[in-house]
Amino acid sequence: MSMQPAGIIIWSENFESLLQFYEDLFEIKCHKKKASSAYFLWADFKFFIGNHSEIKGKSKDSNRIMINIKVDNIEKVVDKLIAKNIVFERMPETESWGGKVATFNDPENNRINLIQLST
Repeated sequence: MSMQPAGIIIWSENFESLLQFYEDLFEIKCHKKKASSAYFLWADFKFFIGNHSEIKGKSKDSNRIMINIKVDNIEKVVDKLIAKNIVFERMPETESWGGKVATFNDPENNRINLIQLST
């Protein structure tokens, strides 16, 4: 049996604000948008954002789920995001496995890690 992740879903009560944030973060427009949902697509990996009637407010525990985004030059990306008023919880640090990690939250308190793999 073969399994691999196919995507991520972030539910919200106002997906429009998250969509704007992620379009700015990824510097691309979403692949497809409907009245209450949208998604980004990389090959066969889908990053979906949508309204959900049972979701109210921001995430109460930002460490419950972490979204890892691979970057080539973490310092350059961090500088660019700081210029866009992103506040980092953790500035780039080298991990014991040799790569670097920097951490911030999206507008609904979902945790995002930038990951630069070791070369």
